[in-house]
Amino acid sequence: MNGKQVLRRGAVVGFGFFALMGCGGPDAAIQEPELGNVEQGVVVSTNGSFENNNIGNFNYVVLNAGSTALPGWTITSGIKVMKNTYKTAQSGIQSIDLNGLGAGSLYQDVPTVVGGGYTVSFYVSNSPTCTTVSRSATLNYGPSTASFSNSSGTWSTFPRTYVFNATSTVSRIELISTSGGVGCGLAIDNLTVTGP
Repeated sequence: MNGKQVLRRGAVVGFGFFALMGCGGPDAAIQEPELGNVEQGVVVSTNGSFENNNIGNFNYVVLNAGSTALPGWTITSGIKVMKNTYKTAQSGIQSIDLNGLGAGSLYQDVPTVVGGGYTVSFYVSNSPTCTTVSRSATLNYGPSTASFSNSSGTWSTFPRTYVFNATSTVSRIELISTSGGVGCGLAIDNLTVTGP
């Protein structure tokens, strides 16, 4: 064994000893994160990509008030469920147009914890026959309300995001088209409500 080999082996042994020192011994304290300080991000909404229940075979289907064809959602005024053959979905193969034959609306009641912080997020585009005109809607989320609009036929790069603190054990998430008198409105997809 020459001097170079001894030096290399000594360096490897020394490095191994140094690495083991950083691992801690039997007295090293194990600290687990406090769950109250960690963002949980639990999804409390259902069917936010409008995929549950494959509706129709081609282009789109208008669902009128009272329809139960879109599980998890209550339709209060006509909307369209659009297939990829008509409008490429942001997620999956179906998205919705908030205008069926006119201004439409739908809602979902989600379980919440009073005082808990929740985030509503979704992607927005315009329906195919109104890609360059402004369309608008209102979002009711828990105790809050927001208006939003869009004038592009491509899906937003980032989701629209809204936050609220729940004031009851059930919070309503409602989308209402404010573009009346037209059969083409805002397209919505990939809606999620997350909370603690």
